[in-house]
Amino acid sequence: MTASACNGNHDEGTMIAAASDAIWEKGAACGKTYKVTCTGATNKGVSHPCTGQDVVVKIVDYCPRGCRGTIDLSQEAFSAIANTDAGKINVNFNDTTGVLLMVTVASLSLAFLAYADKGTATYYTPPYVPSACNGNHDEGTMIAAASDAIWEKGAACGKTYKVTCTGATNKGVSHPCTGQDVVVKIVDYCPRGCRGTIDLSQEAFSAIANTDAGKINVNFNE
Repeated sequence: MTASACNGNHDEGTMIAAASDAIWEKGAACGKTYKVTCTGATNKGVSHPCTGQDVVVKIVDYCPRGCRGTIDLSQEAFSAIANTDAGKINVNFNDTTGVLLMVTVASLSLAFLAYADKGTATYYTPPYVPSACNGNHDEGTMIAAASDAIWEKGAACGKTYKVTCTGATNKGVSHPCTGQDVVVKIVDYCPRGCRGTIDLSQEAFSAIANTDAGKINVNFNE
């Protein structure tokens, strides 16, 4: 194993990346996590490289001057979002501050801001009706119940949130995240004593994390 610039010989697994000068910040990038999404090809060799997935990686190393990309993914991380035959791709990526950046071949440009709240998510199981917001009206399975933190005396009803798993809250499942995110609609209330900031349906939770975890850390935004 080759020592990394951030962690020496400490193994951080395979969902990792090296930062170029554009995001290295004299080492301040170490430990940051980025959600990376392939947006297209940089060459005609592989015209449609993207798998349609995204991946969350941790910065553990430095990609020195002359680095071919803004962010240099591990082979495992790259292959999760694109055909490795492409070698280099265009991506969007955002860090834990929730600032979405658009990366082009030659430059890094700010596309737009989408600040996310941080909290925890749990899940509940069917039946999902009746609900506090809609009574016996069935809203499907991509739904959630709001805790007091976001309930706002019922004003949360009908709001939609994009929820992304960011990590474990316990050691039972140390890497629960699937790398996906999910959009849910608030249809119910999770009363005082609710274990999470947002209580997802079992189906929504399983889309972003291993249900064995029970509770996870998340970013979420409307």
